[in-house]
Amino acid sequence: HISAEAVAAAESMGQEASVPEEVGRQAARLLFEEIRRGGVVDSAHQGLLLLLCALGPQEVHEVRLGLLTPYAVRTLRHLKAFFGVTFNIRPQKESQTIFLSCIGAGIKNTSKAVT
Repeated sequence: HISAEAVAAAESMGQEASVPEEVGRQAARLLFEEIRRGGVVDSAHQGLLLLLCALGPQEVHEVRLGLLTPYAVRTLRHLKAFFGVTFNIRPQKESQTIFLSCIGAGIKNTSKAVT
């Protein structure tokens, strides 16, 4: 995923294709940036993780994320509007991450065959 971003970024700016070494350096920079942000998923997948927590069983779900992306913030608003799931958000100053918790909505797959 990160190496694809490195190649796509150059192509979208009209630059020539990079040599493999430059793609590797750019991918490493992107990877280090994601690691610096902290959290358990990269910034591109924060919304998916929040959705899985909100739709999960009716029990406490806790997750640590880096700085929330605008997409993750919109996802939190949609989850509250559509499913009534509200997240408790606690910034963690020492790790510069955000700790979120919620009670899942308990959505079940009614199409799943019972064995």
